[in-house]
Amino acid sequence: MGYSRQVRYSLLFILSLFLCVQILAQDSVFKVFLVGDAGEDAYTGETLKNLGKELAANPNSVVIFLGDNSYKSDLGGVIPYGFKGFDSSDLTQKKVRSQLDILEGYKGHVYFIPGNHDWWNITDYEKGKGKLKMEQSFIEANLAQNKSIANPGQTFLPRDGEPGPVWVDLNNNSIRIIFLDSYRLIIDEFKKKDTAETPSEKKFYATLDSVIADAFQHDKKVIVAAHHPVYAKGPNSGILKNPNLFGRIKASNSNFPSNHRMAERILGILTKYPGIYYASGHIHSLQYYLSPEKVHYIISGAGSKTAHVSEKEIPHLQPANSTDLALWNLKGFFEIEFGGETDKIFTYYDDGTKKRELQ
Repeated sequence: MGYSRQVRYSLLFILSLFLCVQILAQDSVFKVFLVGDAGEDAYTGETLKNLGKELAANPNSVVIFLGDNSYKSDLGGVIPYGFKGFDSSDLTQKKVRSQLDILEGYKGHVYFIPGNHDWWNITDYEKGKGKLKMEQSFIEANLAQNKSIANPGQTFLPRDGEPGPVWVDLNNNSIRIIFLDSYRLIIDEFKKKDTAETPSEKKFYATLDSVIADAFQHDKKVIVAAHHPVYAKGPNSGILKNPNLFGRIKASNSNFPSNHRMAERILGILTKYPGIYYASGHIHSLQYYLSPEKVHYIISGAGSKTAHVSEKEIPHLQPANSTDLALWNLKGFFEIEFGGETDKIFTYYDDGTKKRELQ
């Protein structure tokens, strides 16, 4: 009888220990939500609403808005493309608030990064910086009043029109997120004919390499977040013929020299670090590629816009690897889940309710 009681106590102890381990494992899961190009609508669309639901259900997380946080059409909307960005008008304030509103009650971390529209597609640094800082001030002033988020200050990175790299370590210093302003790098190289790097460019790329190397030496997961992709397919990626009419917009096409040089330089760094993630927006689609060097490329640029690729073009844009992904004409966002035996990547698409695990 005593032996049976002892066995029962032992079983209860083992069960309790197992449950504690399970609870700790659940608490250690950290999620990174990625959404880009979400600044088209003056209201919170279904994709952002569904992202908000995921954020509310996952407080141990971070959400990164990957640039083009507000669009504004040129010439009073006569031109059917949003060439400009935030101008503090009622319309553009509403477009930014459509994203801020989903953060009410969210307890995780929040970051916004700049895109080319946040610079108004201007290729003159001094002129574009004023436009960018207007948006930065609006976003940070509003998020400073959000009492639930984990980081009410320093939410717009890199700040003040600087290229970065700027980084934060999250989840007990196990994850490093590195923020870049890719359009600032494009501006710097826009009028250059010489491909040689300037001292400031050399410093930027050397710092980026060093920050990644340091994180890898300390066994951190690393995500580099920027607006422009360095590995992608589709409109503005250089694979489809999609010429732009104005030079200031051309700068954001990867075929354009300043964009191409930036992408090649960043690619050269990323390929040194197997397992690293590079997250971007800009192309209004949902794409994922795992390179031969084991670099994860995520393009999450469908927060409020789609690329409108024709059915005829879609077969030519499908990845060769079955584990990769290229979704067109669908809005959505991505999630990376850290903390289990392996990392997991999910994409939410269509109306935001469908969820697909990529690995």
